[in-house]
Amino acid sequence: MKTSRRHKQKTIPAMIAGLLLMAANVMAQETPAGPLLTQTLGADQIEEVVQISLGLAEKPAGEIRVDYLYSSAEIALPEVHKPQKYMLRGHARIKPGKRVKVEGQGVLLTQDYLAEIMNRPTAVGGFLAAWQSVMRDVSRADPDFLPANRISWQMPGPVGDEELAAAEKRLGMPLPAVYRETMQRSGPWRVSLPNGFSFELLAPAQLVSASDWLQRYTGPVEWDSEENQTKRQQFKSDITFVVVNNDPWVFRRSGAPCDDEQPSFATAQTADERFYTSSVCGTHAQLEAIRRQMLEALFRAFSTPEFTVVDDVHRLRFEQKPSAGKGVLRRYLKADASG
Repeated sequence: MKTSRRHKQKTIPAMIAGLLLMAANVMAQETPAGPLLTQTLGADQIEEVVQISLGLAEKPAGEIRVDYLYSSAEIALPEVHKPQKYMLRGHARIKPGKRVKVEGQGVLLTQDYLAEIMNRPTAVGGFLAAWQSVMRDVSRADPDFLPANRISWQMPGPVGDEELAAAEKRLGMPLPAVYRETMQRSGPWRVSLPNGFSFELLAPAQLVSASDWLQRYTGPVEWDSEENQTKRQQFKSDITFVVVNNDPWVFRRSGAPCDDEQPSFATAQTADERFYTSSVCGTHAQLEAIRRQMLEALFRAFSTPEFTVVDDVHRLRFEQKPSAGKGVLRRYLKADASG
């Protein structure tokens, strides 16, 4: 069977289009799906070259170079799932030609990884295991940088009915069911990191009213105004049960009672006296609200230069640390959401 010339003319462009589509698909599969790292030449620089490696084996992840011909550059890093150590090594030439070392290190984490860990618990008590899992992975990512023995855990164990009853008598009110169940199953716990971050689920003996907590951390002078005296009386029926650094989470009985007569859940900030976020009622809704706050607390724990929390859509850039000495530029990776 003969093929007409006209048919061949139609077939060839179709074949080319198909090959181009296949090539595009292959390129898309081979293109790293990780974050993009950008760098711009400094005003006093004439060149900078930095190699990036990932993992304990320091596997090369890419090199970024800028000079007077290409004053900005961008590379795509490999995908990062669990926490990964990164290392920066290179050099820069500063006008009028001085050459200095570029170095740095830290741990990369992704928002998706943290969110996946925080989605596991089905009850408030399960968040202890979630935090332990994250800290274990971070310690494994760089044992020298954040060894497990530098993470302080306090876990006294489950609480008996007598201790819960004593707290209720002291506070003059019943404790919410979600708190009682957590204490009976897993108990209170606290984690402290070397960077100064701390998260604490308070034991029954540590529970205080939101009024007493705020007075303790804002000071008695601030309560002298008529407005704050009113707040102080109002917050006496609210219970502080978690403290993230100095910010309390509360079971709130004032202002917005729940239909089931259980207290609502809310958070407060002592730094700018923002009392409260919107109150949440219902066991499931409270669990989801606590889940969101737990995730935010994790972000706060890793908000120092030693950690970089990124997403695939984020861009990374170099941030300058104070120099360790002459002839060295210390850098770390910082997420740049604006990209």
